[in-house]
Amino acid sequence: MTHYIAGLDEAGYGPWLGPMVIGFSAFEAPPGTSPSAPWDEVPALGRAGRREKGVISVADSKKLHRSGTGDLTRLEEAVLAFVTLEKGETPRSFRELVNHLTAGRSEYLEKYPWYRDQDLQLPYSVDSLELSGKTRKLARGLEAAQLQFQEIRAIPLEVLEFNSEVKARGGKGAVDAWAMGRFLHWLWNQDHRPSVEVWTDRLGGRERYGPLLYPLFPGCQFKILEQDKDSQSYRASRADGKNVEVHFRKECEDHSFCTALASMTAKYLRELHMVLLNRWWAEKIPELKPTAGYPQDARRFIAEVEEAREHLGIEKQILIRSR
Repeated sequence: MTHYIAGLDEAGYGPWLGPMVIGFSAFEAPPGTSPSAPWDEVPALGRAGRREKGVISVADSKKLHRSGTGDLTRLEEAVLAFVTLEKGETPRSFRELVNHLTAGRSEYLEKYPWYRDQDLQLPYSVDSLELSGKTRKLARGLEAAQLQFQEIRAIPLEVLEFNSEVKARGGKGAVDAWAMGRFLHWLWNQDHRPSVEVWTDRLGGRERYGPLLYPLFPGCQFKILEQDKDSQSYRASRADGKNVEVHFRKECEDHSFCTALASMTAKYLRELHMVLLNRWWAEKIPELKPTAGYPQDARRFIAEVEEAREHLGIEKQILIRSR
C-alpha cells in the first residue's frame, strides 16, 4: 500500500504584526517508515547544529533562526531546496513562492499597501550556486533512501484574514486548529493516498483532540489509538481502505522531519512578509527601525508609524491584529 508521512506546524502565533502561517509538508515512503527517516537515512540532511558544507539543516525553526536578524539563510536553503524538488525550478521571487505554497491563493497580498506592487528577489539570503549544489545532493540522497518528496504548502493568515477568523471562531487557538484542520480534511479527500500519517505539535497543551478531529473526516470510523498526558494519536478509516492517522506530540519538530520542515516553511514565509512590511514603512519613515512584530517591539513600531499611518489613510485593522 502506498504510504505518506506528513507534518504540520505554525509560525507567528504570538505577534501583533504580520501573518500567522501554518506550514505543511509530505513524503511518500514505504509503510513502517519512521517519521524521522530523512534525518536518519539522507546524508544531505542534518538536524540543528553548525552549518555544514553540503548539508541542509531541518529542525524547529526557533532553533535555526532568530527573528530580526535579517539573515534567512538556514530557513531559506531548506525551504527553497524542497520547493525546487517539487516544482522543478527554484522560485525567483516572493510572489512566485507565495503562489506555489498557497496553490495560487495569493490575492490577499493586494489588500495591503506594503505588499501591493511589491516583491523580493529569491534567493534572499542564500547563494544560488550553493543552493543548487545542495539541492542536487538532496535529490540523490532521497532517491537512495526510497523517500519521494510530495509537496510543501502554507496557509498565511494576514491581519485581515486572521482577525476575521478570530472573530468567527472565538480565539486564535481555534484559528490555528481550524487552519491545520483544512490540511487534514484535504488529505482525507485525496483518494490516491490510501494511507497517511500526520505529525503535529500539541495545540495549546490540549490532551484531547477527538471532538476537534472527528468532523474533519466525514463517513469515517474513528478510533483513539492513545490519549495520555504526553501522546495523543487517532485514526480515521473508511470501508474502501482509506485511513489517516494523526499524532500529537510535545516538541514534535524533534521527532518528525515533516513537522520540522513545516515549521521552517511557516517561519520563512512569515519572515519574507515582514521584510516587505518593514521595507515599505522605512521608505515612508527613513529613521524607523524594523520590527519582528512581537508585542513589546510592536508597541514601539505602532507608535512610531501612527502619524504617517493616519496621514496615508491606512486603517489600523489592516496593520494590527486583534489578538
